[in-house]
Amino acid sequence: MSINRIKWKKKDHFRTLTAFILNALIVIALMAVALLIKVGGIKQIIQVTMQETKLIAFIVVSVVLTFIASYAFYYSQYRDFMYKTSNIFMLFGVLIISLVANYAFGKISVYLRPFALCALLALLLSDKRSAVFMNCIYSILMLITDVLTGLNVNDLLFSFIVGFTSGIIAVFAVDGEGSRVKVLTRGALISIPAIISTFVASYTTDYKHLIYSLLFALGSGILADALMMVILPFFEMAFGALTNFRLAELTDHKAKLIKELSERAPGTFSHTIILAMIAEACGNAIGVNPLLCRACAYYHDVGKLNKPEYFTENQSGKNPHDDLMPELSTDIIRAHAKDGAELIRKRRLPEALASAAEQHHGTLPIRYFYIKASKFTDGELSVENFCYYGPKPQTKENAIIMICDACEAKVRTINRTHENVDKAVKDIIEERMEMEQFTECDITMRELQIIRNTITNVLSGVYHERVKYPKLKTGGKRSV
Repeated sequence: MSINRIKWKKKDHFRTLTAFILNALIVIALMAVALLIKVGGIKQIIQVTMQETKLIAFIVVSVVLTFIASYAFYYSQYRDFMYKTSNIFMLFGVLIISLVANYAFGKISVYLRPFALCALLALLLSDKRSAVFMNCIYSILMLITDVLTGLNVNDLLFSFIVGFTSGIIAVFAVDGEGSRVKVLTRGALISIPAIISTFVASYTTDYKHLIYSLLFALGSGILADALMMVILPFFEMAFGALTNFRLAELTDHKAKLIKELSERAPGTFSHTIILAMIAEACGNAIGVNPLLCRACAYYHDVGKLNKPEYFTENQSGKNPHDDLMPELSTDIIRAHAKDGAELIRKRRLPEALASAAEQHHGTLPIRYFYIKASKFTDGELSVENFCYYGPKPQTKENAIIMICDACEAKVRTINRTHENVDKAVKDIIEERMEMEQFTECDITMRELQIIRNTITNVLSGVYHERVKYPKLKTGGKRSV
């Protein structure tokens, strides 16, 4: 179950419930259009409505009840997610597009329907549990649509069973990682329920009809994958959805902001590359999205692009802080967190990256300049004036970035034996716990221990001792 942290007000309940009602009305309207297409005109649909009053009333009530159940599920399990109305419209936009696509291709053949489309899109835009639930809702609504449009019993049952099972297989067969081509090749696997059901339903018919039906069934999974790849970028752009495909694109070294970082702040870029590797390993270890951890690591320090020469890793000579008062140096250093978030938002990149940039130092003090300033004052100096502005990490991913960022920097300065690295990582985690930096995210003590072990193992491997190669004399004149 997800952790719900946002406090809702009455207007939030009204706003989100209104969004669900609007989506329910859209689905009912689409079903009315499907009925209109079936009967062939307004007069005929009025006549059908009068004759089938009970059936149509039952269908409307069924749709409403289905959406009420959906609201209850998302309110209890994904309350923070559905707090944003755009997320509600995104998920139900997936549902509506899938219903339209299945209805449209069903006109060609019931076996050709892209049954798994809804599950695939929901999986890549949310998570497995949400995708399973959306697949169930889709199966119910498709069944209602088929009943309303008078599909024969055999095809109706075929669509319901294959739609449900194909979607479930898609959720657990496609992990959303790897290239789009890799995911496309799994279309044949998604088609297995359709192929089996088609063979059972059609084996008594003529040979030619069976072959065509089986080809359509095979095409249903491939079609679902192809439509997913065509539709997904529109959801990524329209709703700012952060899919694994999008994350892979954002962490390409040719991405504009990453390229700028490598050219203008090469030291920061080098730090970022190692940090990304550590953060990805930590994400894998505790079960959060490793690609998101990697992307957050790539973008966490982009605020240093404003004044790269003021950060140690980019300096090759004189340190400009030597000529500045500690208070001014503090302002420059801590500004990079806010500057990074603003730059990311200005470039219209995902909010998750902006929050990582803003939160990766939390409200920690900048020790070096605090101690330096203390030497210039006789009175007591407030450490709060030398702290980052925050906020503290709000997610596990941002907590990982905070820990890994400090560990990577610290390990560069010590004798890097496994024991020394482990002690440095342990000290950094404990220090942040004492400063209450993890009080606003749901990371556990067990996960912090796993993160500690992971960072120690990765950094010990990165900075391992190397063999000292003996000099080799060649021809008695040169040594290499």
